[in-house]
Amino acid sequence: MSEPSASPASELTPVEATETTTGDALFSDKSVVAVRIDGELRDLHAAVAAGELAEPVTIGSPDGLSILRHSAAHVVAQAVQTINPEAKLGIGPPVTDGFYYDFDVETPFTPEDLKAIAKQAERIVRQGQRFSRRVVTEDEARAELADEPYKLELIGLKGGAASGKDGESVEVGGGELTIYDNLDPRTGEAVWKDLCRGPHLPSTRLIGNGFALMRVAAAYWRGSEKNPQLQRVYGTAWPTKDELRAYQERLEEAAKRDHRKLGKELDLFSFPEEIGSGLSVWHPKGGIIRHEMEAHARARHLAEGYNVVYTPHLAKADLFSISGHLQTYADGIWPPIRMDEETDDEGNVVKQGADYYLKPMNCPMHILIYKERQRSYRDLPLRMSENGTVYRNELSGALHGLTRVRGFTQDDAHLFVTPDQLEGR
Repeated sequence: MSEPSASPASELTPVEATETTTGDALFSDKSVVAVRIDGELRDLHAAVAAGELAEPVTIGSPDGLSILRHSAAHVVAQAVQTINPEAKLGIGPPVTDGFYYDFDVETPFTPEDLKAIAKQAERIVRQGQRFSRRVVTEDEARAELADEPYKLELIGLKGGAASGKDGESVEVGGGELTIYDNLDPRTGEAVWKDLCRGPHLPSTRLIGNGFALMRVAAAYWRGSEKNPQLQRVYGTAWPTKDELRAYQERLEEAAKRDHRKLGKELDLFSFPEEIGSGLSVWHPKGGIIRHEMEAHARARHLAEGYNVVYTPHLAKADLFSISGHLQTYADGIWPPIRMDEETDDEGNVVKQGADYYLKPMNCPMHILIYKERQRSYRDLPLRMSENGTVYRNELSGALHGLTRVRGFTQDDAHLFVTPDQLEGR
């Protein structure tokens, strides 16, 4: 695909339609790939009624890049089902600098599979298939996607739990249900379809050659280990080949400076298998660095009037139930530890035990310190600081060096103030 040509600024300014027309009729600039009609993102060829304000969305804008990448995700899904018609579709949202699409397949994807998918996707891009939007009823959507169990689940969640969660809003969102057909440019016949809110590029050809598949990973459906594990294909897409190359070069430079690589080479920290995934130990050299960072932070806190406090690593379930952590973050909290149960010589329980949890946050315990005695307004502001170790039950596929772990120490502080002390304290 050739790079979009530059156009006078006047061609990229919002336009109020004087009669019913389409977005592509209002904007001739080749870099415009979608239109925002009265604030709502729509496909470029969407109808613009008289009196409505149409704003151009260029391919290099944040919205344009998301549309480009989501369109590329559809192409990847089509490529996978072309190669393997039995593959079941998950979701395929745009993410930072790229996109992904999840698939339920009988066997995990191999590097050879990824190459085959990329080649098939390139064919679809060159064909210039058109993305065509259709509004459907729930019954129509269920009938058309009867062989797609994950899509059927999303239809059932329409407007509810699916909206905005883990990219699911790109499928159903709120309001009406829509299906996008990929149309053969010569015959106009639909060759593939997907449940999607849109918008999309006018044509697959606009994906061009700034597109690449990156890697494959395992991912649980809707982010829960209770659900099936799917195969996730990651990719990236940019308006031009040069932008793709620049992004790949940035990744190469970042890999050279990856903290996991440097941590091993410089003997700073490690993750012994005997301890468990996502749980680090700091070596002497790393310990020096960490000590200096903690000492600096503590000195700054003391200078600003903070009091140093210490709290335990675990607490009874009731505390985290009162704070709301158990209800809100149940999937991210470690399983309970049953303690305090007492039995007699015959094994009969004479004292009921209690569930204890490794703390996911320090906040509830700092509040308990505040509540320990009656406070006067003269005591405020009260500032508490702690280097508190907390624990999160991260999925194994989400763990990443020191940036996503299951146990970490955070510089945590809480302030107790009167309303008139909120500013400047």
